[in-house]
Amino acid sequence: MKTGNQYKKFDFKFNFAIKELEYVKLINYTKYNPQITLTQAGLSLNVSQLDVELDVRDKAKAYWEESSAKRKIKNSIISNPEADDEEADADVIGNDPVDDFKTKLQEAINNMSPAKFEQFSRALLTEMGVKFTEKSIKISNDGGIDGYGYHRDEDDFRTTRVVIQCKRYNAGKVGEPEINQFLGAMSKFQADYGVFITNNLFTEQARQAAAEGKPITLIDGSELIKLVMKYELYITPVKTYLLDDFYLDV
Repeated sequence: MKTGNQYKKFDFKFNFAIKELEYVKLINYTKYNPQITLTQAGLSLNVSQLDVELDVRDKAKAYWEESSAKRKIKNSIISNPEADDEEADADVIGNDPVDDFKTKLQEAINNMSPAKFEQFSRALLTEMGVKFTEKSIKISNDGGIDGYGYHRDEDDFRTTRVVIQCKRYNAGKVGEPEINQFLGAMSKFQADYGVFITNNLFTEQARQAAAEGKPITLIDGSELIKLVMKYELYITPVKTYLLDDFYLDV
């Protein structure tokens, strides 16, 4: 899998070793935290008597087999979204608080009324630097736009006109006709660029139409979740703690 990160043989082996030592409870670390500490078992270990193959790698095989099985289950869920495997879903996805939060946030957005979705979208773009004017703002069935405003580029002090369109679709994707209608509204208001927001997805034809016309930024449901988290829009970050193995070892 290509991630854009430079492959380093030492880092690769080191990360595997850390995982295995943590699995056999000789060290403790928290993901994304560079600090690694010895557990009580690690502190009392006589390194000269340690058999790496028997005491670490053989025992850690169970970890890698379990991880491999979870990846296969997760990939099967992604490739078959209609699969109804509650046990697999809980095991692979439900244990991650962030994934659970994203699911709840997506459900909350899907349950918004069209008027509230427009209000929500305008609030998000305001956080992103768009200053709206109340001119020509209508609630749903507006024939083209749901917001009209300006965005100033802080680097060169240039002000650009921007219009937005919001579509809360729970049944289907945003198609090419909606994009073409939006392009017409952009021309009418002489907008420099547009932002089209949906809680769902865009068809490939819609994306092609957006790429061929005036500049349009397309924000689908997945990108919408990322932006809400980035700008912390109507959400409250919560800090929590996990016990190190020091407290769990007897």
